[in-house]
Amino acid sequence: MKRLFYLFVFITFIACKDQTKNNLKVQTKKSVYEQTDTYVTQMMDSLDIIGLNYAILLNNKMVHKNTFGYANLDLKVPMKHDNLFAVASISKLFSSTALHELLKMQNRSVDENIGKFLPERTDLPQSWQELTLKQLLSHTSGVPDQIDYQIFLNPESDEFVINALKDKPFAFKSGDDFRYNATGFLLIRLIIEKLSGQTFEFYMQENYFNKFNLVSAEYGGFKKTIPNRVTSYRTVNGQLEVFPLDYSSSMYAGAGLNINMEDLTKWVQAVLDEKIISKEELSTIWKPIALNNGNSGFFGLGWETYELKNNIWMTGHGGAGISSVRHYWKVDSDNTVTVILLTNGAESWLRTPDDINMSIANLYMQGITD
Repeated sequence: MKRLFYLFVFITFIACKDQTKNNLKVQTKKSVYEQTDTYVTQMMDSLDIIGLNYAILLNNKMVHKNTFGYANLDLKVPMKHDNLFAVASISKLFSSTALHELLKMQNRSVDENIGKFLPERTDLPQSWQELTLKQLLSHTSGVPDQIDYQIFLNPESDEFVINALKDKPFAFKSGDDFRYNATGFLLIRLIIEKLSGQTFEFYMQENYFNKFNLVSAEYGGFKKTIPNRVTSYRTVNGQLEVFPLDYSSSMYAGAGLNINMEDLTKWVQAVLDEKIISKEELSTIWKPIALNNGNSGFFGLGWETYELKNNIWMTGHGGAGISSVRHYWKVDSDNTVTVILLTNGAESWLRTPDDINMSIANLYMQGITD
């Protein structure tokens, strides 16, 4: 009987010990999430961020999300998880990924030049036709940038943009430098339409939004009525004002997508789960493109990509200077962290959304900001 009694005590002790360890793990996780919310609250207060939604994915699994502030400051409308955001240049992640899938299906290459994809576009200067897809996607083309010439908010047509820029000089010799460029993604949109035989919006709706049940996803600029979309803000000359992110269809491959946090998370998870392109292809897309002098730029093939500290890498994209999507991984480790931070503006961005994104990620992968 004593042996049975001692055995019972021993088993009970082990069970309690295991339960205690499990409880500690839960407490630790909760503590990290609470730390994250505390940090985000501090950023809300110090920067006067109007409103935001954010989500944390560990190894591509949603582990935490939260919402703060206002969707509309004037009316004091509280931010909700299902609010849509004008994600601006984060749109490039969708269009560049769609392009890569089309190229794979049709056995085409990013090393081919634009003229081979768009031979019928006689309005494109010869210097533009000689550019490669790789140069457009990595922002190393040097092609005249419509932003430099104030032709980026709601241009009336592709032809209007091309005619306004075709006689303008290149910013630099292709491949010599890296500079963010909107014109390149107008050309990317034209190529997607040529390869798919469909309009850009229809192709994205059928092959991505419908396929992955992204019910909130919709293209449209500032003037388009989109239910449940937040009002975006910016500060100009010390005064907070509405941010007129007024994109037209010619800009949609580079900017113009509206989407809520749930659907953006679904799409990111689909990419990371290899439901669109393979891990090997993603590795190529996420590799920074080398400049002519051998140095690396800050973009892969449509995704901003570079090495941080401690063998940690980052890929993703920002949006209009007010939002940030970033995926982090460490060399020789299977663990990943993805942080999606969507805001509708702030009084001051003394710390940028990308900085905030990195600080959040550092709570889950030590070494990112150390």
